Amino acid sequence: MILLFLIPILSCDWSTACSSCPVLECWFVQEKTGRGGGLAAATTLEKSLLHIQTDPHPAESQQAPSDIHPDRVYLITDPAGTLCHRSLNPPRGSVEKPQCEINPFLPQPSTLKWASPLTDSASSPIYLQADWFSTALKGLNGQLAVSTITRAPTATKEPVQKTISVPHSKCNQVFSRLGGPVLLDCGLWANPSSPLSGSGFAVEWRYQFRGDGRLVLAYDGKTDRLADVQEEGATLDYEGLHQRGNASLILREAKVRHSGLYICTVYLPYLVAQVTMELQVVGFSSPSIEDSMAMVGVALVLYGLIKFASWTVTSSGNKGRRQNAT
Repeated sequence: MILLFLIPILSCDWSTACSSCPVLECWFVQEKTGRGGGLAAATTLEKSLLHIQTDPHPAESQQAPSDIHPDRVYLITDPAGTLCHRSLNPPRGSVEKPQCEINPFLPQPSTLKWASPLTDSASSPIYLQADWFSTALKGLNGQLAVSTITRAPTATKEPVQKTISVPHSKCNQVFSRLGGPVLLDCGLWANPSSPLSGSGFAVEWRYQFRGDGRLVLAYDGKTDRLADVQEEGATLDYEGLHQRGNASLILREAKVRHSGLYICTVYLPYLVAQVTMELQVVGFSSPSIEDSMAMVGVALVLYGLIKFASWTVTSSGNKGRRQNAT
Protein backbone atom coordinates (compact mmCIF):
# COMPACT_ATOMS: atom_id res chain seq x y z
CA MET A 1 0.00 0.00 0.00
CA ILE A 2 1.52 3.29 -1.05
CA LEU A 3 0.82 6.22 1.21
CA LEU A 4 0.21 9.18 -1.01
CA PHE A 5 -1.84 11.59 0.98
CA LEU A 6 -1.24 12.01 4.68
CA ILE A 7 -2.54 14.89 6.78
CA PRO A 8 -1.53 15.29 10.43
CA ILE A 9 -3.98 17.49 12.29
CA LEU A 10 -3.43 17.47 16.02
CA SER A 11 -0.55 16.44 18.26
CA CYS A 12 0.15 17.72 21.77
CA ASP A 13 3.82 16.73 21.71
CA TRP A 14 5.27 16.10 18.28
CA SER A 15 8.69 15.44 19.81
CA THR A 16 7.45 12.04 20.99
CA ALA A 17 7.97 10.42 17.61
CA CYS A 18 9.93 7.21 17.89
CA SER A 19 12.37 5.38 15.65
CA SER A 20 10.43 2.11 15.43
CA CYS A 21 7.25 2.02 13.38
CA PRO A 22 4.25 0.15 14.77
CA VAL A 23 2.10 -2.71 13.59
CA LEU A 24 -1.38 -1.22 13.94
CA GLU A 25 -4.48 -3.22 14.70
CA CYS A 26 -7.24 -1.73 12.59
CA TRP A 27 -10.84 -2.26 11.47
CA PHE A 28 -11.54 -2.53 7.75
CA VAL A 29 -14.99 -1.01 7.21
CA GLN A 30 -16.88 -1.40 3.93
CA GLU A 31 -20.47 -0.94 2.80
CA LYS A 32 -22.22 -4.02 1.44
CA THR A 33 -23.46 -3.84 -2.16
CA GLY A 34 -26.78 -4.96 -3.64
CA ARG A 35 -28.99 -3.33 -1.03
CA GLY A 36 -31.77 -1.14 -2.45
CA GLY A 37 -35.23 0.18 -1.70
CA GLY A 38 -33.91 3.31 -0.04
CA LEU A 39 -32.59 1.36 2.93
CA ALA A 40 -29.35 2.40 4.53
CA ALA A 41 -26.45 0.29 3.32
CA ALA A 42 -25.19 -2.29 5.78
CA THR A 43 -21.50 -2.32 6.63
CA THR A 44 -19.00 -5.08 7.26
CA LEU A 45 -16.19 -4.94 9.80
CA GLU A 46 -13.06 -7.03 9.42
CA LYS A 47 -9.95 -7.13 11.55
CA SER A 48 -6.85 -5.92 9.75
CA LEU A 49 -3.18 -5.17 10.38
CA LEU A 50 -1.14 -2.23 9.11
CA HIS A 51 2.63 -2.74 8.97
CA ILE A 52 4.21 0.73 8.84
CA GLN A 53 7.64 1.45 7.37
CA THR A 54 9.48 4.54 6.14
CA ASP A 55 11.64 2.64 3.63
CA PRO A 56 10.00 2.48 0.17
CA HIS A 57 11.38 -1.02 -0.42
CA PRO A 58 8.99 -3.80 0.68
CA ALA A 59 9.99 -5.61 3.84
CA GLU A 60 9.86 -9.36 4.25
CA SER A 61 6.31 -10.68 4.26
CA GLN A 62 4.99 -11.71 7.66
CA GLN A 63 2.46 -14.40 8.41
CA ALA A 64 -0.98 -13.06 9.30
CA PRO A 65 -2.58 -14.04 12.62
CA SER A 66 -5.17 -16.81 12.41
CA ASP A 67 -8.08 -14.42 13.02
CA ILE A 68 -7.08 -11.98 10.24
CA HIS A 69 -7.50 -12.74 6.54
CA PRO A 70 -4.24 -12.35 4.56
CA ASP A 71 -5.99 -9.83 2.27
CA ARG A 72 -6.45 -7.56 5.28
CA VAL A 73 -2.76 -7.33 6.12
CA TYR A 74 -1.29 -4.16 4.59
CA LEU A 75 2.22 -2.82 4.29
CA ILE A 76 2.21 0.98 4.26
CA THR A 77 5.21 3.10 3.35
CA ASP A 78 5.22 6.49 5.06
CA PRO A 79 8.37 8.47 4.12
CA ALA A 80 7.37 11.33 6.45
CA GLY A 81 7.26 8.97 9.46
CA THR A 82 4.05 10.49 10.82
CA LEU A 83 2.59 7.03 11.46
CA CYS A 84 5.65 6.12 13.56
CA HIS A 85 4.59 8.49 16.33
CA ARG A 86 4.92 6.99 19.81
CA SER A 87 1.23 7.47 20.58
CA LEU A 88 0.45 4.93 17.82
CA ASN A 89 2.89 2.39 19.25
CA PRO A 90 1.75 1.36 22.77
CA PRO A 91 3.92 -0.88 24.97
CA ARG A 92 3.63 -4.61 24.38
CA GLY A 93 0.71 -6.04 26.35
CA SER A 94 -0.99 -2.66 26.78
CA VAL A 95 -4.77 -2.85 27.13
CA GLU A 96 -5.34 0.59 25.61
CA LYS A 97 -4.86 0.69 21.84
CA PRO A 98 -4.82 3.49 19.25
CA GLN A 99 -8.04 3.90 17.28
CA CYS A 100 -7.76 2.88 13.64
CA GLU A 101 -10.25 2.50 10.80
CA ILE A 102 -9.53 1.86 7.11
CA ASN A 103 -12.03 2.27 4.27
CA PRO A 104 -12.01 1.97 0.48
CA PHE A 105 -11.65 5.43 -1.08
CA LEU A 106 -12.88 6.70 -4.45
CA PRO A 107 -10.90 9.65 -5.90
CA GLN A 108 -13.16 12.28 -7.42
CA PRO A 109 -13.08 16.01 -8.18
CA SER A 110 -14.45 18.52 -5.70
CA THR A 111 -17.22 20.98 -6.58
CA LEU A 112 -16.28 23.51 -3.88
CA LYS A 113 -15.14 26.80 -5.35
CA TRP A 114 -11.84 26.76 -3.42
CA ALA A 115 -11.02 23.15 -4.44
CA SER A 116 -12.52 22.82 -7.94
CA PRO A 117 -9.57 24.63 -9.64
CA LEU A 118 -7.43 21.63 -8.64
CA THR A 119 -9.21 19.51 -11.25
CA ASP A 120 -9.83 21.89 -14.16
CA SER A 121 -8.95 19.15 -16.64
CA ALA A 122 -11.94 17.23 -18.01
CA SER A 123 -10.06 13.91 -18.03
CA SER A 124 -8.88 11.90 -15.03
CA PRO A 125 -5.21 10.85 -15.00
CA ILE A 126 -4.33 7.18 -15.47
CA TYR A 127 -2.60 7.43 -12.11
CA LEU A 128 -6.02 7.22 -10.42
CA GLN A 129 -6.58 3.72 -11.79
CA ALA A 130 -5.56 1.87 -8.63
CA ASP A 131 -6.94 0.71 -5.31
CA TRP A 132 -7.27 3.64 -2.92
CA PHE A 133 -7.82 3.61 0.84
CA SER A 134 -8.62 6.15 3.53
CA THR A 135 -7.35 5.52 7.07
CA ALA A 136 -8.24 7.49 10.21
CA LEU A 137 -6.12 7.08 13.35
CA LYS A 138 -6.14 8.53 16.86
CA GLY A 139 -3.19 8.09 19.20
CA LEU A 140 -3.19 7.28 22.90
CA ASN A 141 -4.12 10.00 25.42
CA GLY A 142 -5.40 12.33 22.70
CA GLN A 143 -1.86 13.01 21.47
CA LEU A 144 -2.42 12.63 17.75
CA ALA A 145 -5.07 12.57 15.04
CA VAL A 146 -4.07 11.45 11.55
CA SER A 147 -5.94 10.87 8.31
CA THR A 148 -4.18 9.22 5.37
CA ILE A 149 -4.96 8.50 1.74
CA THR A 150 -3.00 5.54 0.36
CA ARG A 151 -2.63 4.02 -3.09
CA ALA A 152 -1.98 0.40 -4.08
CA PRO A 153 -1.36 -0.27 -7.79
CA THR A 154 -3.78 -2.86 -9.15
CA ALA A 155 -1.25 -4.34 -11.57
CA THR A 156 0.98 -5.71 -8.80
CA LYS A 157 0.46 -8.48 -6.29
CA GLU A 158 2.60 -6.73 -3.71
CA PRO A 159 0.38 -5.68 -0.77
CA VAL A 160 2.19 -2.36 -0.51
CA GLN A 161 0.36 0.94 -0.17
CA LYS A 162 2.07 4.29 -0.59
CA THR A 163 0.99 7.23 1.50
CA ILE A 164 -0.04 10.04 -0.82
CA SER A 165 -1.55 12.64 1.49
CA VAL A 166 -1.62 13.11 5.25
CA PRO A 167 -3.40 15.73 7.37
CA HIS A 168 -2.58 15.48 11.08
CA SER A 169 -3.15 17.27 14.38
CA LYS A 170 -1.20 17.10 17.63
CA CYS A 171 -4.13 17.09 20.08
CA ASN A 172 -7.68 15.85 19.95
CA GLN A 173 -8.75 18.45 22.50
CA VAL A 174 -7.57 22.03 22.99
CA PHE A 175 -8.22 24.28 25.98
CA SER A 176 -7.98 28.05 25.62
CA ARG A 177 -8.50 30.91 28.04
CA LEU A 178 -11.34 33.31 27.33
CA GLY A 179 -10.09 36.40 25.53
CA GLY A 180 -6.72 34.91 24.61
CA PRO A 181 -5.43 33.84 21.18
CA VAL A 182 -6.17 30.30 19.94
CA LEU A 183 -4.02 28.00 17.80
CA LEU A 184 -5.71 24.85 16.44
CA ASP A 185 -2.96 22.61 15.09
CA CYS A 186 -3.26 21.09 11.63
CA GLY A 187 -0.43 20.01 9.37
CA LEU A 188 -0.39 18.53 5.90
CA TRP A 189 2.05 16.42 3.94
CA ALA A 190 1.87 15.16 0.36
CA ASN A 191 4.19 12.52 -1.04
CA PRO A 192 6.51 14.31 -3.50
CA SER A 193 6.74 11.13 -5.59
CA SER A 194 3.03 11.41 -6.44
CA PRO A 195 2.12 13.35 -9.62
CA LEU A 196 -0.77 14.87 -7.64
CA SER A 197 1.46 16.58 -5.08
CA GLY A 198 2.68 19.39 -7.34
CA SER A 199 -0.74 20.37 -8.67
CA GLY A 200 -1.83 22.59 -5.81
CA PHE A 201 -3.93 22.15 -2.68
CA ALA A 202 -6.77 23.73 -0.72
CA VAL A 203 -7.48 24.01 3.01
CA GLU A 204 -10.86 24.35 4.68
CA TRP A 205 -11.77 24.87 8.34
CA ARG A 206 -15.31 24.22 9.60
CA TYR A 207 -16.99 24.52 13.00
CA GLN A 208 -19.69 22.25 14.45
CA PHE A 209 -21.64 22.43 17.68
CA ARG A 210 -24.66 20.29 18.59
CA GLY A 211 -25.37 19.39 14.99
CA ASP A 212 -25.08 22.90 13.58
CA GLY A 213 -22.09 23.68 11.37
CA ARG A 214 -20.61 26.60 9.50
CA LEU A 215 -17.58 27.51 7.45
CA VAL A 216 -14.80 29.32 9.29
CA LEU A 217 -12.20 29.80 6.57
CA ALA A 218 -11.32 28.43 3.12
CA TYR A 219 -8.03 28.92 1.28
CA ASP A 220 -7.16 28.12 -2.34
CA GLY A 221 -3.47 27.20 -2.26
CA LYS A 222 -3.21 26.80 -6.03
CA THR A 223 -3.91 30.48 -6.65
CA ASP A 224 -2.76 31.67 -3.19
CA ARG A 225 -6.17 33.19 -2.52
CA LEU A 226 -8.33 33.40 0.61
CA ALA A 227 -11.53 32.07 -0.93
CA ASP A 228 -13.85 32.71 2.02
CA VAL A 229 -13.70 33.68 5.68
CA GLN A 230 -16.80 33.85 7.88
CA GLU A 231 -15.22 34.21 11.32
CA GLU A 232 -13.81 37.58 12.34
CA GLY A 233 -10.22 37.28 13.51
CA ALA A 234 -9.63 33.86 11.88
CA THR A 235 -6.51 33.43 9.75
CA LEU A 236 -3.72 31.04 8.69
CA ASP A 237 0.06 31.30 8.59
CA TYR A 238 0.11 31.39 4.79
CA GLU A 239 3.89 31.45 4.48
CA GLY A 240 4.22 28.53 6.90
CA LEU A 241 1.48 26.68 5.03
CA HIS A 242 3.36 26.76 1.74
CA GLN A 243 6.82 26.21 3.20
CA ARG A 244 6.17 23.70 6.01
CA GLY A 245 2.61 22.45 5.51
CA ASN A 246 1.38 24.35 8.58
CA ALA A 247 -2.39 24.62 8.09
CA SER A 248 -3.16 25.56 11.72
CA LEU A 249 -6.12 27.86 12.36
CA ILE A 250 -5.46 31.04 14.34
CA LEU A 251 -8.28 32.78 16.22
CA ARG A 252 -7.32 36.24 17.45
CA GLU A 253 -9.54 36.22 20.56
CA ALA A 254 -11.25 33.21 22.14
CA LYS A 255 -14.94 33.69 22.88
CA VAL A 256 -17.43 31.40 24.59
CA ARG A 257 -19.20 30.74 21.26
CA HIS A 258 -15.95 29.35 19.82
CA SER A 259 -16.21 26.19 21.95
CA GLY A 260 -17.06 23.17 19.81
CA LEU A 261 -15.71 20.78 17.17
CA TYR A 262 -13.35 22.01 14.44
CA ILE A 263 -12.65 20.13 11.19
CA CYS A 264 -9.49 20.71 9.17
CA THR A 265 -9.91 19.42 5.60
CA VAL A 266 -7.12 19.26 3.04
CA TYR A 267 -7.74 18.86 -0.69
CA LEU A 268 -5.39 17.58 -3.37
CA PRO A 269 -6.53 16.93 -6.95
CA TYR A 270 -9.20 14.19 -6.65
CA LEU A 271 -8.25 13.52 -3.00
CA VAL A 272 -9.60 14.80 0.31
CA ALA A 273 -8.77 14.01 3.95
CA GLN A 274 -9.64 15.63 7.26
CA VAL A 275 -8.98 15.58 10.97
CA THR A 276 -11.09 16.88 13.85
CA MET A 277 -10.41 18.43 17.25
CA GLU A 278 -12.45 19.94 20.05
CA LEU A 279 -11.92 23.43 21.46
CA GLN A 280 -13.02 24.35 24.97
CA VAL A 281 -12.85 28.00 25.99
CA VAL A 282 -12.45 28.20 29.76
CA GLY A 283 -11.77 30.70 32.56
CA PHE A 284 -11.73 34.45 32.46
CA SER A 285 -9.34 36.78 30.74
CA SER A 286 -7.73 39.87 32.24
CA PRO A 287 -9.81 43.01 31.64
CA SER A 288 -8.78 45.16 28.71
CA ILE A 289 -8.00 48.89 29.01
CA GLU A 290 -11.49 49.67 27.71
CA ASP A 291 -13.05 47.35 30.31
CA SER A 292 -10.93 48.91 33.06
CA MET A 293 -11.97 52.45 32.06
CA ALA A 294 -15.61 51.38 31.98
CA MET A 295 -15.27 49.89 35.47
CA VAL A 296 -13.73 53.14 36.74
CA GLY A 297 -16.60 55.08 35.20
CA VAL A 298 -19.17 52.86 36.89
CA ALA A 299 -17.35 53.25 40.21
CA LEU A 300 -17.37 57.05 39.89
CA VAL A 301 -21.09 57.07 39.11
CA LEU A 302 -21.84 54.86 42.11
CA TYR A 303 -19.64 57.05 44.31
CA GLY A 304 -21.53 60.13 43.13
CA LEU A 305 -24.91 58.50 43.84
CA ILE A 306 -23.79 57.50 47.34
CA LYS A 307 -22.52 61.03 48.08
CA PHE A 308 -25.75 62.53 46.75
CA ALA A 309 -27.87 60.17 48.87
CA SER A 310 -25.75 60.95 51.93
CA TRP A 311 -26.07 64.71 51.32
CA THR A 312 -29.86 64.35 50.90
CA VAL A 313 -30.23 62.48 54.19
CA THR A 314 -28.01 65.00 55.99
CA SER A 315 -29.94 67.96 54.58
CA SER A 316 -33.27 66.43 55.61
CA GLY A 317 -31.99 65.84 59.15
CA ASN A 318 -30.76 69.42 59.54
CA LYS A 319 -34.06 70.79 58.25
CA GLY A 320 -35.99 68.70 60.78
CA ARG A 321 -33.85 69.91 63.67
CA ARG A 322 -34.37 73.55 62.68
CA GLN A 323 -38.15 73.05 62.62
CA ASN A 324 -38.11 71.49 66.11
CA ALA A 325 -36.07 74.39 67.44
CA THR A 326 -38.69 76.87 66.31
